Amino acid sequence: MIKLESWHCVTVTGGKGQGKTFLEKYGLLPNYKNLFCFDPNGEFLEYPSYQPETDSPKELEKIAKIIWNRWNCMLLVSEAELYLPVNKPLTPNVFKIISRGRHRNVGMIADTRRIAELNKTVFGLSEHVFLFRVWSPTDHQYLAKFIPQDVKPLAKLPLHHFWHYTGGEVTECLPLKVPNAKPIPKNKRKDLEQENLQFDKETEESVATS
Repeated sequence: MIKLESWHCVTVTGGKGQGKTFLEKYGLLPNYKNLFCFDPNGEFLEYPSYQPETDSPKELEKIAKIIWNRWNCMLLVSEAELYLPVNKPLTPNVFKIISRGRHRNVGMIADTRRIAELNKTVFGLSEHVFLFRVWSPTDHQYLAKFIPQDVKPLAKLPLHHFWHYTGGEVTECLPLKVPNAKPIPKNKRKDLEQENLQFDKETEESVATS
């Protein structure tokens, strides 16, 4: 497990099937006692989560508002390039989580296949960046503005290998090994289901009043 703080902003990027979800489930999310997943593809249903009905950033903003007002929570945003798009301003509560989340102990993990399409503020303010295989020249050009070394080797990175960029330094990492990876126990899943139901209720109330 990689040590992270609950108020950190984290970016995870790489092509489809390169290991992003596995890293998140077994390397990142275990850091957090309280977390919530904005989950368009239903990949994190074992956690408290919300599956959006649209690709609109406004739908993420409604969830971000709840997280901001809740305090003490990590928000994972999957397919983040759709909801945190480049060249568009961040919505108010998303921006507060990313820029001032430390004061409320709230953070965000942005999961994206196309880093060049992710909002630059999200990437620029990330304390941690995890890079799996990236082969698009456009993505390489984007990464070169942030990463202090040649990023072209990312195109040939072996499956499930990744780079960890933090504190101005890049560490090349071997695939995450989780020999005891198991489904969430039934009693823990029941607790998560109850928390999810409570969050659904808060979401419905927020949507009704927005």
